[in-house]
Amino acid sequence: MARYTAMEHASSRDPHDWGRAMAVALNRLLDAAREDRNYVGHEHLLGEDLTMRIEAEDDGATVHLAWEPVVADDGGGAPGAGEVADADVDVSVEEAIEGSGRGG
Repeated sequence: MARYTAMEHASSRDPHDWGRAMAVALNRLLDAAREDRNYVGHEHLLGEDLTMRIEAEDDGATVHLAWEPVVADDGGGAPGAGEVADADVDVSVEEAIEGSGRGG
């Protein structure tokens, strides 16, 4: 099974300043997945679990992200937007987005 990782440095130890680093690391994670040609867009992350680790640095923090897709790697890629790979999850994509702080 594939495992994708990415990291980015944040210039501050304040959690309010880590958003840019998380977004950059997330884009790098997707870039790595695109190289396999199985996962091509952000919608492949919907319903998936990501692991995040934040390490202190002298001049800020480093955000590490990892993703192991839970769907079978059969060349068909991950589920599209609105599909959930784990049947035990009862939160729809719309509910997850609504609770994400993005408003709605």
